[in-house]
Amino acid sequence: MTPEFDAVVVGCGPAGNTAAYHLAAGGARVLILERETMPRDKVCGGGLSAKTLHEVPFPLAPVLEREVSTALIACGGAEPVPCTLDGLGGMARRSALDAYMAEQAVSAGAELRQGRAFVRYERAGALVRVTTDGGPITTRVVVGADGAASRVRAQLVPDADVRAVPAIEALLWPAAGVLDLAGSRCVFDLGVVPGGYGWIFPKADHLNVGLYRFRKRRDNLDLRGALDAFIARYRILRGHERLTVKARMIPVRPVARSLARDGVVLVGDAAGLADALFGEGIYAAVRSGRLAASAILDHLGGGAPLAAYDRMLRPMRADLAAGRVAARLLYLAPRAGFRLAVRNARVTRLFAGMIAGTVSARRALGTLLALAPYWLLAPRTPAVESPLVG
Repeated sequence: MTPEFDAVVVGCGPAGNTAAYHLAAGGARVLILERETMPRDKVCGGGLSAKTLHEVPFPLAPVLEREVSTALIACGGAEPVPCTLDGLGGMARRSALDAYMAEQAVSAGAELRQGRAFVRYERAGALVRVTTDGGPITTRVVVGADGAASRVRAQLVPDADVRAVPAIEALLWPAAGVLDLAGSRCVFDLGVVPGGYGWIFPKADHLNVGLYRFRKRRDNLDLRGALDAFIARYRILRGHERLTVKARMIPVRPVARSLARDGVVLVGDAAGLADALFGEGIYAAVRSGRLAASAILDHLGGGAPLAAYDRMLRPMRADLAAGRVAARLLYLAPRAGFRLAVRNARVTRLFAGMIAGTVSARRALGTLLALAPYWLLAPRTPAVESPLVG
């Protein structure tokens, strides 16, 4: 039997679109299944780090709403410390980002079927039979890129140990002049929710404001209440014109030792590859999509095992593990972490390097631990004045 496609990609987010783009560019017959119609809303802060912009195989300038060169790290709306980022980051809306990336995958030769939901798959000899709500499809490989609640993962790894933590965000249209004040700066606040942090990301016509909770505690169960208090604390967030609130779960640990078997490969959130320290998943989604495509092309062209993908992921897994250790330490007492670590120039440089991609999470964690006596005793970086904080 001749398969209809070499690869069926389930999901039209950054992971799936990146995999589809590289596969199609490599000559594979690729189908992308998306259960909704593009563009569609996706709960996501939309922050794109410099390393993410470098990893994406095509320019994202058409969907970048704002460039970011400085992060202000504060504690409870006070004592902001500037962190200048190496290379520009950017802000985008996920609805526009995903639609644009899908267009690039289609331009590379992939086929996109929207409003088509994945139901299940089954092995059929050397092929895989994919059942959708629009009928069956045969393929050689399935790429599970359908997010934190992945149906593909549920079938491939039914006993998956999914470690997911919550985030809540608000799209807030602020008072006049606030977006001009923001300029190219974003805000991270380690004193607004126990066991996590808050963020303020400026977009073209609104602010994305949210909370990430890594550690669950009795005093942080009401995330909506904490979000309301966060908004009330910052003067730039008060008096807003309108507000919409959504929540999501972020998978922060790989769901299984092997993410490629039986003709199926998991990428991005479906694989549990988000970063635990920042709660950010787009970079790992894009990178895992590229690595999956590389392994699949070798499999299609020369019969190389798909398990090569697991080997390719080892450095990323090690960095994600280091990020989980760092998250456990920081979110044990975020306010103490702010005073003892963030207000030290060496630490903020490491933070900037991680966002830029010039410093790995493993190196950053090792440096922090090795130099603990120094940065615990070093002078604190002075706070700066900013109309965005307090």
